[in-house]
Amino acid sequence: MQRSNWLFIPLLLSLLISLLLSGPVAAREHTQTQQQKIELHRDAPAPGGHKVQHSQSARVTATINGHQAIEYLIDARTGQSLQLDLHSSNTQAGYRITAPAAPRALHRGHGQHARFSITLPRDGTYRVLVYLLKGAAKNGESADFALDIRLSDPG
Repeated sequence: MQRSNWLFIPLLLSLLISLLLSGPVAAREHTQTQQQKIELHRDAPAPGGHKVQHSQSARVTATINGHQAIEYLIDARTGQSLQLDLHSSNTQAGYRITAPAAPRALHRGHGQHARFSITLPRDGTYRVLVYLLKGAAKNGESADFALDIRLSDPG
């Protein structure tokens, strides 16, 4: 190998090291991420026999500490309505909703009581990541939370 080719080796090594250290943002922010598939249960029809919108729901409760996060997986279809209601013991608890194969979040929220509703843009598995915001995670804080999830058919 010629001497000029050797000059590129340190450059390539530094580039590889910087790529390895940078990694995906989510991996740096949430070093301990658990995944849980959500099993939704059909809601009971409203009394009175009126035509009712078909919906399914679930409630999950958990505690996160520091950089820990929990990602909930929800299978849904285009046009369905997804409603989330997060109740937390810590105002620094946050969540992020991501559509299937989407590079960016559909929505981010945080607080002791955070609500969000959306008509879903595509079929697939939606991801709801619950985590502590950066400062709270760095300080080793924790949050007990309950996440209510409702998925309703259009109509």
